[in-house]
Amino acid sequence: MAGKGVAVGRPELPVDSTSPDRGLLASRLRELRRSARLTYDELAVKTSLSPATLKRAASGRSVPSWDTVEAFAGVCGGDLDAVRALWENARITGRGRLRELRRPGSPELITTRGALSEALEYFYERAGAPSLRRLQELAGGRHLLPVSSAARIVGRQALPASRQQCAAFLTACGITGSRLERWADAFVRITSSREAVQQPEDVVRAAWVVAADRTRFTDALEALTSQAEGSGLKLNFVPRSKLVRMYGAHFQGRSRTLAMEWQPTRAG
Repeated sequence: MAGKGVAVGRPELPVDSTSPDRGLLASRLRELRRSARLTYDELAVKTSLSPATLKRAASGRSVPSWDTVEAFAGVCGGDLDAVRALWENARITGRGRLRELRRPGSPELITTRGALSEALEYFYERAGAPSLRRLQELAGGRHLLPVSSAARIVGRQALPASRQQCAAFLTACGITGSRLERWADAFVRITSSREAVQQPEDVVRAAWVVAADRTRFTDALEALTSQAEGSGLKLNFVPRSKLVRMYGAHFQGRSRTLAMEWQPTRAG
């Protein structure tokens, strides 16, 4: 007589590992089910999902919805954070959009609406590109992020309508704490400014924010150089003493030298 959780009949087909990330997710779900000693029929009763849906989720042939994965792993006592990471990787690989986007640098170095829009799309894709309805739920509800607004933001057709909506979108994408506040502040700065590019002294000061925030110096260089190329400006390297003369005591007492000058001249 078979005991609880012991499968009878035809065994499962091997996990489809055509996509390694999908395969890892499916394998983990199977491990969790075996550890919980549940058959698919028993799991279906506990999750209110059909056995076919659960088997498909653990097959590796496609990426299941997060709701399905969450229910599956939750009932089996799995670590949802760890399973979420596997699901996000599988989802990201399946969509293929994230690799086409530039990873955002520091929000203090974002100077254009286009760059901010790309950063918001990056955060959405990095979160596994949840459905718009799910994004609305994670944001806190329709009053904070209507589905229509979410669609325009992720499609890069529009920026959020307000700081509050920007913060709600970021929250839905898993951006929290001081990082959220910095990106929300960047939203306000960019959307309230008539200038496409910051003034030279603002850009240099922003670079100091990066250094103070312990972001790698090379990241600051890459971000500033990218801005220069995108705006047709030229980034020069100058002695620290000149920066002190140009921008005053703001640079006194710093332990690191940021030898950069934002030149409002066209790059040759």
